[in-house]
Amino acid sequence: MNTRAGLALAPEGIRLIREPPGSRQHHPRAIEPTPPASAPEARVVPDRPRTTPPPSGGGALFDWIIVGGGPHGVCAARALTAGGASVRIVDPSGALLERWGVRARAVEMVWMRSPAGHHLDAQPVSLHHFLHRPEHADVAELAGRLRRPTHEAFLRHSREVVETAGLDRSVVRGRVSSIQRRNGESIVRGDGLELRGRRVLIATGSNTPRIPAWAKRMRDEGAPIRHVFEGDAPLDLDLVGGGISSVQRALMVHRATRRTVRVWMRHPLREAEFDFDRDWTKHRFAAEWNALDESARIDFLARHGGRGSVPGGLARRVERAVRNGSLRVAHELPAFEWDAATQELRLRGSEGAVRSSGVTLLTGLEPEAVSGWLRSTAEDLGLPVVHGMPRLRADMEWGEGIHVTGSLARLRLGPMAPNIVGARWATSLLPGVRMQPV
Repeated sequence: MNTRAGLALAPEGIRLIREPPGSRQHHPRAIEPTPPASAPEARVVPDRPRTTPPPSGGGALFDWIIVGGGPHGVCAARALTAGGASVRIVDPSGALLERWGVRARAVEMVWMRSPAGHHLDAQPVSLHHFLHRPEHADVAELAGRLRRPTHEAFLRHSREVVETAGLDRSVVRGRVSSIQRRNGESIVRGDGLELRGRRVLIATGSNTPRIPAWAKRMRDEGAPIRHVFEGDAPLDLDLVGGGISSVQRALMVHRATRRTVRVWMRHPLREAEFDFDRDWTKHRFAAEWNALDESARIDFLARHGGRGSVPGGLARRVERAVRNGSLRVAHELPAFEWDAATQELRLRGSEGAVRSSGVTLLTGLEPEAVSGWLRSTAEDLGLPVVHGMPRLRADMEWGEGIHVTGSLARLRLGPMAPNIVGARWATSLLPGVRMQPV
């Protein structure tokens, strides 16, 4: 298809930022406009006051209790309520997508990495229709051949999904400490809450920052080393990490400080449209994954996990920033020298030592595993665990009445499990849901 024909097929009112012709399928060079000076602080929290049901649930029996109010929990809640199910969502923040939004703002995410078809509504073309409306013309850009929306557009759409379905009124603030089964029901208990449901969906997500051993030792000695997802990290000029969050944060810090930012990474930037092979989202490849035996799946996940990468368009922005002196990228991990007496931190690389006021880690999150209260629940209920992951049935069921989505479902769904498309796949397989994942 040539560019002109492609534009003719685009919905009117949606502006497409085209890739140059001839770009490779797995490494497209999406053209991305320069982001604003500061990213919008949009949050998926309703403007009107939220009516939180009593922690006890009022003695009611719900069809589903969802543990976790992130993208996977919201996607499932939307599809389940669309089918008439009663739902309660338990989240520590009491607000849907709160932690996910905080992380996106920490790196001033401008563009989503996934295409417009990957969103949280049950209708496959919902986000396209949303962007087609005149009131959203300011966020209607779709980048590249895959039509990736802006982060702001995704958040606005997610807010509408939440408000239209009334999901904000289904949220209970609390931390779950156990799940029990009794008389065909699930009892979810936590700090001051007790909820009864016919089924439970665990959608907790990865929440533990990955901090290398060397960084833990230096932090214990008082060195100013912080992980970007540990809270309001200062605008350090030295960053460690080689994935999309690292370069997004580096560009953000430069915009805020107008100073050169040093990025330390072990390897050159890897270009990839997704953090896994996009083919795995297709029905044919999903069937091939299901045909693999368990040991082959575990081996594949071990070999392909944790490889940071960036989309082509973002890689081009980094190259331009390096040329104009905004960024310095070193393909090495420096030696860190901390003098507790003088409170001086030095980073020694192949080109010599530099003084640093602090280092921000952008080393991602630890892979989610069955641990803590979830491990205790698995032991109490005899739920199967393999290499720290639940062994799930075809309908995402772990044990009677207990289902799983998100990163914990990667043994069932493969590499896409933690992503938004993984949320759609997992939701489409839940009992009572009629929904096309892609």
